[in-house]
Amino acid sequence: MTTRPTWLGWAVGGVAVVGFALGWLFGGRSLNVVVVPAAVAVVFTGVLVARYDRPTVVRTAPEHGHQGEVREVELVVDARSSYPVSLVESLDDGLRGQARHETVADGRRLTYDVTFAERGEHAIGPLSMTATDPLGLWRRTFFYRRVDDVTVFPRVHDITEGADLLTGYIGVTDERGQFDSLREYQRGDPLRDVNWKASAKRPGDLVVTTYAGEGATNRVTIAAEAIGPRADSVAEGAASVACHLLDAGISVGLVTPDGEVSPATGEPHRRTLLGHLALLGRGPLTGNRKRDADIVIRAPASGGNVEISAGEHAQRYREFVGARRAES
Repeated sequence: MTTRPTWLGWAVGGVAVVGFALGWLFGGRSLNVVVVPAAVAVVFTGVLVARYDRPTVVRTAPEHGHQGEVREVELVVDARSSYPVSLVESLDDGLRGQARHETVADGRRLTYDVTFAERGEHAIGPLSMTATDPLGLWRRTFFYRRVDDVTVFPRVHDITEGADLLTGYIGVTDERGQFDSLREYQRGDPLRDVNWKASAKRPGDLVVTTYAGEGATNRVTIAAEAIGPRADSVAEGAASVACHLLDAGISVGLVTPDGEVSPATGEPHRRTLLGHLALLGRGPLTGNRKRDADIVIRAPASGGNVEISAGEHAQRYREFVGARRAES
């Protein structure tokens, strides 16, 4: 932290010095009316600012959100004595918001909006704070190195009726016929299929009921690949399809050039999938991972249309897209 005069402080100090010099040379007592108050003001405010204690800063920032959303960041600055401060927040290029803020170090709440402009992981902070005296003659700067990480998920769109092509291929259906068999519970199975009576007879194990006529699978693996420059569009398509299937109670897994996520359901798993897609970069899928996936979402190296493939069926992603969701 540093303490130094402001431009106004330099000006007042200069007036005091010139006044003393003129008084010493010419004995002008009337200069004391200006010189003495100016000198006292400079000295007093300098001592006051030097005695400022370091304020505490508490930042409350969102951990994640979707591209295009506007979210609120809260700052609380508090000190033993109240004084005005100017704050400058550092925002990564993927975030948009006002960086400079004026407040008082008395525990009051300051909020500002941040727009999630680009997909990926971004940082809010570090922060610098400049405290001044009531006359604005001196300033003291404090630095805070804390950084809050924000994950910006891809946009998610509703899927139109065209998505029946996907569900028809992978055999997803809510139709249930007669009882077929029992099997052990596997991660991602819907809780509605747990046979609690049979599970009670097998302490420590859960048993799931399967039905004749039930869909071919309740598990889907999505492969996402962006060889060309359209990684954002591929991530958006994969996020939209994944959320559509999760809403239908289907376990969804994900495979990308950066890694994979095992099939599961639930809101924590949804955030895991979206967080993985937030970091999707350019590159091909290697090995058999694309071939073994149920649904493939890809963009060619030429940067052409994003395509969704399920088995022998393929459609352009834009043919599936409905309105953008209002994600919370």
